[in-house]
Amino acid sequence: MRDVSFPDFNSGLAEWLTVMFCAGLAATSLMGQDNPAPPTPKIQINGAMDLESAFNPGGGGNSESLGYIKYFNEVRLSEATLSVTGNWTHIGFRVDGGGGDFYDDAVAADSWKGPNRYISQAYFIWRPSGKTQVNAGKFFSSVGAEAPQSYEDFNITRSLLFWYGEPLYHVGARATTEIGRGVSAGAQLLSGCNTIAGSRGRQTEAVTANWSGKRWGWSEIYMDGNEKREGSGRRHLSDTVLTFNPAKAITGYAEALATVEKRVSAGYDRWYGWATAWKYSPHPKWSVSPRADWFDDVDGATTGMRQRLFEFTATGEYRPSKHVIARLEYRNDWSDEPFYQWKNNSPPSHFRRALMGSLVLRFHSEL
Repeated sequence: MRDVSFPDFNSGLAEWLTVMFCAGLAATSLMGQDNPAPPTPKIQINGAMDLESAFNPGGGGNSESLGYIKYFNEVRLSEATLSVTGNWTHIGFRVDGGGGDFYDDAVAADSWKGPNRYISQAYFIWRPSGKTQVNAGKFFSSVGAEAPQSYEDFNITRSLLFWYGEPLYHVGARATTEIGRGVSAGAQLLSGCNTIAGSRGRQTEAVTANWSGKRWGWSEIYMDGNEKREGSGRRHLSDTVLTFNPAKAITGYAEALATVEKRVSAGYDRWYGWATAWKYSPHPKWSVSPRADWFDDVDGATTGMRQRLFEFTATGEYRPSKHVIARLEYRNDWSDEPFYQWKNNSPPSHFRRALMGSLVLRFHSEL
């Protein structure tokens, strides 16, 4: 078993982000104490540093499907992110940037790395009316129930649907408008999935719908476009999410994903699945979050082999203050094919168990 070690902070970027985060956290604790009723802020600055570690009782192997946790038995800098948002009556902007394993992996397949690998989102905001908003630039995908940052989700690791079935980000334009009480609809014109340059100049289109009620909500997105870097083969993706809030201390969601993509040659690739997760918070500082999801890679297009995957995750969370989140998580994965190598130098197994820990430090400032 490898000794637990801390991440390598020798890179200038990681050092700069660490110093900036600590400075921001210190500044936040000193700001606003003499001004109990500040004016509505125009600029908001948010920062987060996420340290994560995964322990495998098998002694090593790969961390496939654990999201951006790439190594067992090490403490890693999952991400250090600084987000700046400008908010005025009709216009605004948002820029998120940083470093860590999340940024190294998030653009791994993009044709243009460069500064792109350090910027997760950068888009302009236009509000022609109080009910309509338009974004243009690079932004996270509207597909899925989970956010890219684990500290915005119920769990440390991501679901199988998030990791194998859904895009992470797009470049393009999207618009949403309110068409009734709690009801909105939208349209998106995108360069493709997880790419700046797009797929041979072709575009991807999407339509969205949302409804929000007191105890539950519904959202739907349908996406259609060519995602092939070479040749042509359109992808049709449908994702449905139901959210629930049956009681003050209980929230949850259920998600269903289905995708069909034409191959460059004859035939189609298909993948689909479902996921559900819940969060129970008996105390403002404590919560427990179970999650279960199932994914069928019918033709081996996203996982590399034809298989059905299932995972169960249970996460305990403690928030001693608004600046700190501590989590402990247990996860068990299964496959109907030998897919997981959870021991070093051993043949793949049908299952894998892992224990994760996470410590998140956050700050918020307003100008």
